[in-house]
Amino acid sequence: MSTATNPATNGADTAPGPLLDFWSKFLEQNAEQTRALLSGFQETCDPAALRRLWLDSLAKGLDYYMRTPAFLETVRRNYEMMTQLKGTTEDFARDVSRGTGIPRITDISGLFERLRIGQEAILTRLEAIEERLDSLETKRKRHNGG
Repeated sequence: MSTATNPATNGADTAPGPLLDFWSKFLEQNAEQTRALLSGFQETCDPAALRRLWLDSLAKGLDYYMRTPAFLETVRRNYEMMTQLKGTTEDFARDVSRGTGIPRITDISGLFERLRIGQEAILTRLEAIEERLDSLETKRKRHNGG
């Protein structure tokens, strides 16, 4: 019975040794694997590289989609429809303008152009009249002895 109470003889001191060695080696290996994983993860998870990859993929996908015949036909029809709608609204606005007597921008801009041409003609004519008056004044001054 003396051997059962003696810790050295019953193996109580030696039992935790291999268990502690196992767990310490396990944790060391786990730390090494984690470091290796994180170093590779940092290289592959660069935000700029991921953003560049995502944008390149998005650009390729959109380029492919926008070159499909269905998309191009839709764009062509949309442009035709918008052109036709613009022509129709222009015709309608012109008819309403005629019916109500409200001038449109094109009418007003034409009016301004005609007014400018008229103003230039009047100024040219006034300059000619002024020159004639000046010449008549000088003749009168010379004739009256002035």
